[in-house]
Amino acid sequence: MSDESEPRFSQAGILQLIKNMLSPRTIPHIIMIALISITLLFLVKSQEVFVAMMFISLAISYSLIAIFANKEMVQSLTILPKESGDAALIVRFLFSFRITIVPLLLATVITGLMWTMLGGQSNTWVAPILASLFIVWSIAQAASFRTGMVEWLANGLGDAKLHSYREKLSTASQIILVQSFAFLIIWIGQMITEVEQMSFGEALLGGLLFLAISASLQAFTIWLTRDERQSAGNEKGLAGFSFKWMTVAQLFITWHAFSIYRRAMMEPSETSTLVEEGILMAFTVIFAVWSLTTYTVRDGKRLISENSALPLGISFGYAYAGSVAMLVGTFESLREVMIFGHVISICAMMLLLRPTLRTSRISTDILDYAKTVEITSKEKVEDSEDEDSDKSVESKETWQDDKDLDWEKGSEISEDVEWGSDDKSDEA
Repeated sequence: MSDESEPRFSQAGILQLIKNMLSPRTIPHIIMIALISITLLFLVKSQEVFVAMMFISLAISYSLIAIFANKEMVQSLTILPKESGDAALIVRFLFSFRITIVPLLLATVITGLMWTMLGGQSNTWVAPILASLFIVWSIAQAASFRTGMVEWLANGLGDAKLHSYREKLSTASQIILVQSFAFLIIWIGQMITEVEQMSFGEALLGGLLFLAISASLQAFTIWLTRDERQSAGNEKGLAGFSFKWMTVAQLFITWHAFSIYRRAMMEPSETSTLVEEGILMAFTVIFAVWSLTTYTVRDGKRLISENSALPLGISFGYAYAGSVAMLVGTFESLREVMIFGHVISICAMMLLLRPTLRTSRISTDILDYAKTVEITSKEKVEDSEDEDSDKSVESKETWQDDKDLDWEKGSEISEDVEWGSDDKSDEA
């Protein structure tokens, strides 16, 4: 089967992905994950094993939905029809939750099987394994953010052009942008905590410690990547990519540092913490799903379709929420768990800074080289080989026709040769 008969896909945009995931036709799934996660979070201390199995089952259930998301029957059961109907708004809203019945029933069956096969409440290893996934999710926050941002920023690399790198200007611009962001979030954070207006000077004085921490982290990242930034600065497209990547990566680090500082020094409410972590989880899931849908488009085929993006994201969300819930049951506080996760995310991003700049430089060099390679079709290569073969045969025939050979008599190499030694012998 030729490639022309197979469907071709373009890369999915992140805004389009968010629009699809927040579609009114699937919004009950989003509401349900919030309600179920909060409910199970309150039950974790008394029913830890059951809660762990339930989170795992929900993640598996939506993963199965994602696998078969392109099937018409699955779509009819998990996606609302386009027609809204004539019923009252509240009735339509409540009735819309029917699309969550299939994944919830499937999760219930999986939970029952796990409870029976793994020993029920006496099981001692399911909850710790789910809790350990929190480390994976904390690293995934940095990795998925990096993947999404690189994919977006790399689109503007363009053709390779020489560029004069002005390190001082680039570094100063990064410092101004990142530290302005740091001051803005600490200002807003203090006003939310104190529940009152705050002047510029009061915000600066109150957030001086955090600003010092932010500046120290930025100084370390700039020092850590100095060689890679210098190498990237010699080419115009890579210089722009390097500046943008370093800026957004430092904003990511600054935000996580602020989350640590706020939990350690500002004593935020549990509600604000849950809201903040919920938003962070949502962005992590979106970047993770976008990375999967983007990287499977490389050869013109998509393994993760747009229909499967939402159930796959919800599956990640349940796994993430389950790992947090298990750690809350272990540490008896959401504060320590979140601080630990933010520290891991910062460390992961620090480790990804240099490889990202190096990989982007190598990838661009390869692309530039590929543009100079002339690709010859197989037919042209064969014609060229046949032509060379004909020329070779013709040259051989021409060489043989240079002189007529008598194959019976042969050729005497001494013919027409005068031997000087014979003359001398006769004279002697």
